[in-house]
Amino acid sequence: MSLRRSPALLIVCGVLAALLFSASRIADAIDTNILSLLPADTHDGVVAAAVARASEATSNRLSFAIEGGTADERQAARAQLADALAATGWFRADEEAGEALWAYLFANRTTLLCDGDRARLEAGEGDVLAGEALRQWYGPSSMGLGGLVASDPLLLTNRLPGCLFADGHESAAQGNAELLSGRIDGSVYRLDVQDDIIRTIGIWRETWEPRGLSLTRGGALFHAAHGAAQARLEMSFIGGITIAVLLLLYWLMFRSLRAPVLALIMVGSALITGLAATLLVFGTIHVMAPVFGAALIGMVVDYTTYYLVTGLGAAPGTRAERRARLFRPLTMSMVTSVGAFAALLVFPVPAFQQVALFGMSGLAMAWAGALWLVPHIEGRGMTTGPGAARIALLAERSLSSSPRPIWGFALVAIALTAALFGWRHGTVLDDVRGFQKGSPILAAEEAHLGDLTGFAPSTAFILVRGGTAEEAVRNEEALLDLLPPEGREAILLAASRIDPSSERRAVTAELIRTQLVEPHLAGFIEALGAGAPDAYAGREESAEIPELAQALRGETESVFWSLLPVSATIALPVNESGNPSPWAMVEPVELYSSLFGEYRRLATLAVVGALLATGLLLMLIERRWSALRALLPALIAVLATPPIVMALGIPFSFFAAMGLFLVVGAGVDYAVFQREAADANRSWTRAGIVLAALMTCISVGLLGFSSVLPITSFGVTVGVGIFLSLILSPLARRRDG
Repeated sequence: MSLRRSPALLIVCGVLAALLFSASRIADAIDTNILSLLPADTHDGVVAAAVARASEATSNRLSFAIEGGTADERQAARAQLADALAATGWFRADEEAGEALWAYLFANRTTLLCDGDRARLEAGEGDVLAGEALRQWYGPSSMGLGGLVASDPLLLTNRLPGCLFADGHESAAQGNAELLSGRIDGSVYRLDVQDDIIRTIGIWRETWEPRGLSLTRGGALFHAAHGAAQARLEMSFIGGITIAVLLLLYWLMFRSLRAPVLALIMVGSALITGLAATLLVFGTIHVMAPVFGAALIGMVVDYTTYYLVTGLGAAPGTRAERRARLFRPLTMSMVTSVGAFAALLVFPVPAFQQVALFGMSGLAMAWAGALWLVPHIEGRGMTTGPGAARIALLAERSLSSSPRPIWGFALVAIALTAALFGWRHGTVLDDVRGFQKGSPILAAEEAHLGDLTGFAPSTAFILVRGGTAEEAVRNEEALLDLLPPEGREAILLAASRIDPSSERRAVTAELIRTQLVEPHLAGFIEALGAGAPDAYAGREESAEIPELAQALRGETESVFWSLLPVSATIALPVNESGNPSPWAMVEPVELYSSLFGEYRRLATLAVVGALLATGLLLMLIERRWSALRALLPALIAVLATPPIVMALGIPFSFFAAMGLFLVVGAGVDYAVFQREAADANRSWTRAGIVLAALMTCISVGLLGFSSVLPITSFGVTVGVGIFLSLILSPLARRRDG
């Protein structure tokens, strides 16, 4: 019986197509946004959209402070930095939007009022505003106001920027520091954006730091760049060590470079296939997907190993016979492992959905390659390496015995007791602030920026809803009217202050006309000796609403909403009508932390469901109760792993629960091969199980050295669980095997 070549050719063509597709898309498709690791489903589409908008508005801002040197040097350094950043094509300084903002405020000067000015006019104190304008005309800064004498003699436009934009969007000098702020036009999580900005800042430092100037930075871009650099380093370290260990172990096992080369070919094919499938479906791939995909390396190597060990021994048989012996256990192994990855699809976490597709596609490719491609490119049979006999002896001693059923029940009881103790006394982590260690240097710089500007960033905001766009604006205005003074001061920006409702505009226009223009404009012009009596009589051309205000509004699921960024959590008034309140306080950190707690509990239940589903599948395949013995290693490993990991000082989290899915898959894999190893070559099959488990433990366990807690938790959980699954795999053996 011979093997057909056409399946192998199809596999090769598919891998080459995947390689070309991935190469054409990968440059602009890497996502380093840590927010992609957060659940996309917040049970409320409006809240989810508002959180995403708030995050985007906050993350795209950059701030700088230049200190040291003389005032002239600081101003020159600021100008050079602004020009250099603008030259990248990504950065837009706040002052660039000044002309459009001024045009809007001027066009709407008779329909907008600061809260303080409104109170004065309502109290009949229009003469105070007129007096302030007159003093400004005669002040030292009046040289720049000449153009307004005919169109805005009362300087209503000049009064608006200071109160409507209270969050410091205009760059200014603060004592001995020169400040620069602006926005990134594009995602700050793109690697090319990060590289361009970081490189520009590096060139600036080389020029100005020797002259005694220093630069302080603030913004999500710098945190993202720090995280991306860490991820690159960790991926290189983990991948490099894994490949080195793979080469060593394969040479010890087979005394041939062909074996590790075959394994590397299959690893590369699986990773390329997983990458192409992810890019095809999602369009992007999160940087953490390949990091978690390091687990795939061990599993892919498993499949190649299982085929190669069938060639060891005195009578390996033909390639077709070897494949026939391997087909049933390898297929069952692949199905259970793919099922473990598929479980990640049910959770609305974009990065984990990518991990799921990445793993499922890669494993399917590894399965097909091990059965139809490796036999054709293996060449002559493998020789027994210097370490093979030792590994086989170790496997035979530790994995060949068939424990009595009572031992299985005893171990389940012990594992269950340990799990209960661990859950009671171990540490659980759901707070997203504990998932990643930030750069202490960046934290210190941002704290210094806060000291200079007096501004403390906050992610909290008030969400206001309405059935129509106008209703949402009216609800926002009603909230601002109900808040006490300290509550209004905590609001950093409100779109309704910039673009109020039509009713508020009409009331404001009437107030300005009756309390300021009609009683005081004529006398003001006479005292000033200049100005036009009809300066406020005509209707100005409409101007586009500032981008800053537009960014605070949106529509989701036929609900119109706006958000009000706040500097601190404030108590909101209760809606006196008795209807559901149209406004709510949203703290994204608390929201996501609670969601991670919920998903951690759901994931734990899903692991139980995966065990039950696997047991049902085994029963359907073998049609007897004894098939459930194959579930014992995975069951005990799942029960015992969390308390062991928590004892190591790593808290149990949603990411650890995700790792248990792979423990289920691996545990059943080893159990299946133990049950199917009933032929004369079974001692080498067990050696293959040991080698495969060792590779997976190394490749995934190295993730435990990551600086990102989710990756650490995932890696250690999978490493411990797979080791337990291996040593417990004899529990799955048939009594006659």
